[in-house]
Amino acid sequence: MSRLCRFTFVLIGSAAAAFGQASAVRAGSIEVGPFIGVSDGIDKFHVMGGGNVTYALNKWVLPYFEFSYFPGLPRSNAQVPNYQNCPTCASFTQTASYSMSLSDFHGGVHIRLPIRESRFVPYLVFAVGGLYHGDEHVLANAPGAGIYNNPVNIAGGTDFAVNGGGGVRYYIGGSGTFGFRAEGKVYHATSGPFSGTNFGKIEAGFFFQLH
Repeated sequence: MSRLCRFTFVLIGSAAAAFGQASAVRAGSIEVGPFIGVSDGIDKFHVMGGGNVTYALNKWVLPYFEFSYFPGLPRSNAQVPNYQNCPTCASFTQTASYSMSLSDFHGGVHIRLPIRESRFVPYLVFAVGGLYHGDEHVLANAPGAGIYNNPVNIAGGTDFAVNGGGGVRYYIGGSGTFGFRAEGKVYHATSGPFSGTNFGKIEAGFFFQLH
């Protein structure tokens, strides 16, 4: 390797190390950040978005609160037991296809894993919260009973769910008070129309520190 190549690599490494010496990973900082992403696992990919806020207890542990919105998730072949137009048709299976939107709100913790002299900071995440869905007014069919477009009301509610995963932050700016974040996590719903369902989301966004 030539001296010029060696010098170039040393220069690049020194610059990277100097650039990486920021005090972004510190206690007491509050980070706020919107994001956009996609969800998968319920039926197919769907665009979603939201935002979160974190507070750093120290440079590793960040409790956080997050809200995200999953618009228009299709639900198909859902069994609907109430026959409004045919009380004597209880032996027939009635099915419906409709769109359901979810509002996700949860709280949890980010566990940062700082890498010395690096602005890339991987982290793990675990949280618990609720998946809220509003009332749905849908049309169901029972072909065996000769019933089509039977109006049915599906009650809304908030269902418990846990989620976990990981991501990475990249701090930029003179003091690392602004940056970008990418994250992937898996949800497990334990009740409601998605009970027992595992689905995931991948998101990306930016964040800034309030102080």
